[in-house]
Amino acid sequence: MDDYNFRADLLDTFQSAPDAIKALMLILPLVFALGQLAVMLHHFRAARRLERHYAIERAAHEAEWERMMEATLADLRWQENGGTGRPPRPLRKDERFDPTLMLGRN
Repeated sequence: MDDYNFRADLLDTFQSAPDAIKALMLILPLVFALGQLAVMLHHFRAARRLERHYAIERAAHEAEWERMMEATLADLRWQENGGTGRPPRPLRKDERFDPTLMLGRN
């Protein structure tokens, strides 16, 4: 049993196999590698698509938050004036929300 060689036994098994099995033994590793590559590419594409979806969702959420802050500022200005007269109007472009207001820099 000391002179057993695994490679020689594997080669002998390969040579004694029918031609169809030989073809499968040569093709299957390549098919497996290509299948694995296809699954990985599909996963990466799905992850990128999900990131884009989250970015769009986040932008919509931030825009909604900005509109809410602008309406709150308009309402506060209206209340500072005593709450009389007309209710808050839409803000002009120069009065729109400035994030630095929340940081106390203005």
